[in-house]
Amino acid sequence: MKGESMAYDLDKYRDKRERVLGVRKRGLGFGTVVAGVAFFILLGLGWVVVPRAVLFLQNRQLEDAIYKLSGAPAELGFALGELEKQRGVRAVTLDGNGARAVVTFNREILDAARISAYLERHGIQAALLNEIGHEHRMHLMKKEAGGR
Repeated sequence: MKGESMAYDLDKYRDKRERVLGVRKRGLGFGTVVAGVAFFILLGLGWVVVPRAVLFLQNRQLEDAIYKLSGAPAELGFALGELEKQRGVRAVTLDGNGARAVVTFNREILDAARISAYLERHGIQAALLNEIGHEHRMHLMKKEAGGR
C-alpha cells in the first residue's frame, strides 16, 4: 500500500480553496444568460412568424371571382346578399358604381362556375372577368394603392 496514492478530491477542499484564492460566484452563469437570450430571440421570432403563418393557412384556399354586372344596383343588392350567405362564400363586395362585384370564396367548397350559375338563376346578368387567388389580389390592391 505504500505505492498507492489517494486521488485528490476537488469537492472536499473547494470551500477552503475559494476562501484562499478569493474566488466568489457572482451574478448569473454564462449558460443561463445564453439560454435567456435564446429564449427571447425565439419568442420575438414566434411573435412575428406565427400570426403570418396562421393567416396564410386560413386564406390559402380563398379565390376571388370578379364579375361585370348588368342591371340596377337595387335589384342586385338582395341577390348578392343571399350569395354571401351561401356555403363557401367568404365575402361579396361591389365597387363604387355597382358595375363590378368581387366574390371571395373557398375553392375547396365552391367554384366560379357554380357562382355564375347561382347568379344566372337569380336573374343577374354577370360576366366573369377574372378568377384570381385572394392573396395575390390583396397584394395587387396594396401595390396599386402605393403601399409596399
